[in-house]
Amino acid sequence: MKKRVSILNDVIGPIMRGPSSSHTAGPWRIGRIVRDLLGENPGEVIFCFHPASSMAVCYHDQGSDLAFIAGILNRDLTDPDFPRMLEIAQSENIKVSFKLKAFPEADHPNSTLIEATGENGKKLTAHARSIGGGSIEIASINGIPVKITGDRYEMILILDPSIKGEDEEKLVTALKSWDKEAKRIVIASNVALYASSPIEPPADISDNPGVISSYLAKPILFPLKGKEAFKDTFELLNLAEQEKLTLGEAALFYEESLLQMPATLLNEEMDERLRVMLESVKVGLTSKDLPMKLLTPTAWKVYESEKEGKLFVGGIHSHAAARALAVMHVNSSGGVVCACPTGGSAGVIPAILSTLIEDFGLDKKKVLNALWAAGAVGLALARRSTFAAEVAGCQVEIGAAGAMGAAAVIEAAGGTAKQACDAAAIVFQNIMGSVCDLVQGIVEIPCHTRNAALASQALLCADLILGGYENFIPLDETIDAVHSVGEMLPAELRCTSRGGLACCPSAQKLIRKDRNA
Repeated sequence: MKKRVSILNDVIGPIMRGPSSSHTAGPWRIGRIVRDLLGENPGEVIFCFHPASSMAVCYHDQGSDLAFIAGILNRDLTDPDFPRMLEIAQSENIKVSFKLKAFPEADHPNSTLIEATGENGKKLTAHARSIGGGSIEIASINGIPVKITGDRYEMILILDPSIKGEDEEKLVTALKSWDKEAKRIVIASNVALYASSPIEPPADISDNPGVISSYLAKPILFPLKGKEAFKDTFELLNLAEQEKLTLGEAALFYEESLLQMPATLLNEEMDERLRVMLESVKVGLTSKDLPMKLLTPTAWKVYESEKEGKLFVGGIHSHAAARALAVMHVNSSGGVVCACPTGGSAGVIPAILSTLIEDFGLDKKKVLNALWAAGAVGLALARRSTFAAEVAGCQVEIGAAGAMGAAAVIEAAGGTAKQACDAAAIVFQNIMGSVCDLVQGIVEIPCHTRNAALASQALLCADLILGGYENFIPLDETIDAVHSVGEMLPAELRCTSRGGLACCPSAQKLIRKDRNA
């Protein structure tokens, strides 16, 4: 069964501080939910990463530590004080530590074991995963198997051992009136009840005298209150043909059905993401001193050189490439960007949309439709694969952004939903097998130039389809192949900085600017 995916929850967004959605946005969401589940102010929190994991390599350089703390402190991910989160925790008498140690639950490159103690002594141990693009899963609470993703109300009740028979059945019945799939779980000598729903639970369930402890969490994303309008790209294209919808219109219809929200509100949410994207382009093109760790800002140089006629080729492709570099400079300096679909690929879509606006004069409505079309392609990938380079390499991050961008260009050009999906498919086919080999565990080299290249390639592949090139391998089949190839990649080539460019002597000798200021 394919997972239920929301474009706004999982594909276009979150709005975040850079540099990584897996290692910054995801940890923030995990920390935020753990704080909610704990139910009281934290006194001490220990975060554990498996020594062989991607998280162990990247957690400090990609801001996971700060993001976890920001979530635990109930501070916003875009908080201006984000770099000071450890100091703030200390000022609030919250002890936070990070450890590298093996634990049996570690089943994902971004698995984290969290041991939290509240100021009144309440304890919670959570196993969580950041699974790509900011999406997360909390897999267990105090050994109780759960699946918490942030888009539902969650309730775990620990029952008094003396509650048995009819009294327990009454409590189970009350819980099932809220969630018909509520589960009774026996852990050691304890009985736990676990339930979740997109609808807020009755206030009195957890107050039952038979409950000795409870863990409650509210959604931090849009609850999925409705049904999916289509299950795969084949059904999407059938819907688009029958209803005469573009890909962007079909994606908006899908989100209306899934979230049970009117199109006006959905477009307002998408417009805010667009605003952040365009602002990140502007900041990156006008700032010459953004504090990155390895690179010096060059987007402004490339852009100015093109305007002055100094580039050999120049033109639209150079405009898009410079704009993608600009966003990635902002991302790597800890600035505010919109993951699309990830932080490491946050430059591609803003660059394309900015180019459509600045170079083609596209109006706001068409730009938003183009962004929804991009979301439809990301939706297909999220259902069938992953946005995590830790799992399937760079092809599912920057490659995915390029595929989404190609669909956006087709939408802007007035093309059909099929053409948009075909353009996305051939980008994936071109980038298939691309590894994640970030130098020194930092989202800069080669991430920035790959964003620039994919912004250009998205424009090219859209033109190929519009010009008559026939794609014979549909989008969903292409995505399945991408995922299969990703699973064949060794761990050294999946965001661990233990292969590829990361192992080049020149890469390893690069001097960190943030350590030599």
